[in-house]
Amino acid sequence: AWSMYRFTLKSCYDCQQLKDVLKQIYNGTFVSRRGRGEPDNEEDNSEVVPNFLYEPNNSCAVQLIGHQSTNLLSSVDLYNVANDVRFPMEADIVQEAIKNLREDFTWIGLTDRIQESVEGFRQIFPFLAENLNNATKVMEEEFQSRGEELEDNTFALPEGYSDEKSCPFEHRNAGHPPTCGTTDLDDETKELIMKLNSRDMAVYKAAVERFELQMEVLQEYKDGNL
Repeated sequence: AWSMYRFTLKSCYDCQQLKDVLKQIYNGTFVSRRGRGEPDNEEDNSEVVPNFLYEPNNSCAVQLIGHQSTNLLSSVDLYNVANDVRFPMEADIVQEAIKNLREDFTWIGLTDRIQESVEGFRQIFPFLAENLNNATKVMEEEFQSRGEELEDNTFALPEGYSDEKSCPFEHRNAGHPPTCGTTDLDDETKELIMKLNSRDMAVYKAAVERFELQMEVLQEYKDGNL
């Protein structure tokens, strides 16, 4: 939620304090800057009628409401109520999100362990290696160390291929300090974040368990135990 807020601080929230934005979302009165267009010269004093169910395309609101869990849903019925801040089916949403996380992904990563995640992805999916020529050499040595013969030691790379550009990892969407609005999170703001994102915390816990298991299996493979 904090990251989403910082990236769309001006375009969505017009530099409002995060606490105020979260209160409006929780009370069903949030209207994004994108939704109301350019501000009029005169202040709009009209009363906003609470609407607790935000449309999926209202990205300024829904990205602050258990957004990671919502992205893991496959059920249309659950997706349609995922942005209802009265949270009528929260337990079902958490259950399906965790189920899909465990069953539909070959490998997952964690933002707060980004380097481990990237390294794991590159070992599981060699075509994502930083340099493909170096990756094929490492793979060839691994096969040979196990006494396995290779019919193609280029692993289907084009003949004479040279990976001169490589693919270094770049964290282009890394966080940056806000230029307006909230700069520090007080206890009230954190409490509001938790209210709107408690399901994400449950899914994150399951993701950490899955990630740790992945890393254990990967280490066993490296050690030649698999």
